[in-house]
Parts: sequence; C-alpha cells; structure tokens
Amino acid sequence: MLDVSALLDDTTFCTLFTVLRLTESVNDKGRAVYEEGHFPMTGTVQPATARELDRLPEGERDKETLTIYTREPLHVGNLADGTAADCVLYNGARYTVAAVETWPGYTRALAQKELDNA
Repeated sequence: MLDVSALLDDTTFCTLFTVLRLTESVNDKGRAVYEEGHFPMTGTVQPATARELDRLPEGERDKETLTIYTREPLHVGNLADGTAADCVLYNGARYTVAAVETWPGYTRALAQKELDNA
C-alpha cells in the first residue's frame, strides 16, 4: 500500500476545510446541552472512486461523495452511543462523514453531500 501521509504536509496537495462536531456537556440543572464546534482542518479532498463507493450501503451510493485524507481524526456517528457524525464544510456545501479508516499518521474518510432543504 502506498503511504500518502507525507502529502498531507505539502500545501500543494492540501486544502482548508471546516469540520462541524457536536459536543455534549451538562448544564447546572443536570441536563445535556449540545453545541456545534467549528474546527479548521487541512487535507486532500477528492471525489470518491467507484471502488470506494462500494463500501457504502446500496441506497447511499448515488449521493455526491468525497474522499478526505487528513492527519486529524474524523468521526462517524454511532446511534447506539448517541453520537453524531462530523460534518465537513467544503466549497460551500455540507458533507456528512459516512465511513472512516484510521491509518498510521492519517485518516481516510468518505463524506456524503447533504441535501439542500431549500
């Protein structure tokens, strides 16, 4: 396998994007409070290949999907744990992280474009 982690330090190949992540805290009344944090990140962003799309469920393969390589971890939501997936803001659109693979030195994620509610 090709080690792409060195490219993640090269500004020629990297781009800036924003990750939106819900964080949970407890207020003074003992209730859960959710806040959306904004985290700037850099990495390589490219369209997902047909082979990468095969990793997604059948009904999810027709959505615009990006492959993101970054040194920072990205998170997939887990319904059982009550955690939300990270969202990525890129080129004016919002993408939800659908799959993540962690490798030594970097993370590869598939993120799907959210539908516009306009």
